[in-house]
Amino acid sequence: MSTAGLTTGFAPVDPAPCNALHATAAGLLVPETLIQVDPGLTVTPPADGDCPQIWRIGVDSAWVDTGTLSFGHNLTGASRAWEVVTEVPKLTIPRAGTWEVNFQVRGVAVLPAPGAANIDSGVIAGIYKNGTLVPGTEVLAVYYTQSAGDQGGQMQATGSRQFMHSFNAGDTVQLGAYRLGTAAGATASIASNGDGRTSITAHWVAPQGDGAS
Repeated sequence: MSTAGLTTGFAPVDPAPCNALHATAAGLLVPETLIQVDPGLTVTPPADGDCPQIWRIGVDSAWVDTGTLSFGHNLTGASRAWEVVTEVPKLTIPRAGTWEVNFQVRGVAVLPAPGAANIDSGVIAGIYKNGTLVPGTEVLAVYYTQSAGDQGGQMQATGSRQFMHSFNAGDTVQLGAYRLGTAAGATASIASNGDGRTSITAHWVAPQGDGAS
């Protein structure tokens, strides 16, 4: 039915296609509006009778973290052989989407007094997703090298990394690491206590399908 010739009791309704109001034989028709949002957003509708009617859209954020940890973990595998740092709890991602992951690692490198050769020790760390290393998350936490004839010693430092990554709900995040160096008596480890912590945090920032602006 054409609405071009229909009027209300006060004024004619503009028949333009973009006009949300429609005049019908039974009266003025106002279409119902349904607002849908992606996960992570909430909509609060106005109360009945509010004037003006205000629809409030808010962000329902989500995050996970390992909390405050105290531990020492010796890296005992071969040089450059990745292992899981089991003292850092595995995080389970609760919501699909893009997450900002931050982690920091306090590394410890210890060297004995070297003999006739140069020696070194160090700690590399990275993030595992579902048991597999996420390429590009590697960070050098500490590296210590000595020339032949130097005194032995210890070096500690904290390395950190932040990255954006897409996850599905239920994906897991773990800390992995490996040691550098093959000299006898050299050790590498990861520590976390009141002098410096090791931790992971992950913060949901966008639903699936969103990308960098």
